[in-house]
Amino acid sequence: MTSATGRAKLRKVMNYGIFSSAGNLIAWCDSQEAALKTLHYLVEDEPEAADEVGAIPVDETDCPCGEVILGSVALAHATAA
Repeated sequence: MTSATGRAKLRKVMNYGIFSSAGNLIAWCDSQEAALKTLHYLVEDEPEAADEVGAIPVDETDCPCGEVILGSVALAHATAA
């Protein structure tokens, strides 16, 4: 059994899988910043697909561990910056 401290250490390493709404892996990123940039580039070319792609954070065991970031959020974030 893994302790709470052990789980916290595992979750410090985060990668992001970018998936289509059909569940297909589009890209793999090693940081939130890289995931946001990748999502931005994807939806910049196809804005109508902004809500059809999203980045899912995963820990070092490749288990989802956070909220999905939709392409539309990445596009708005890049526009605001």
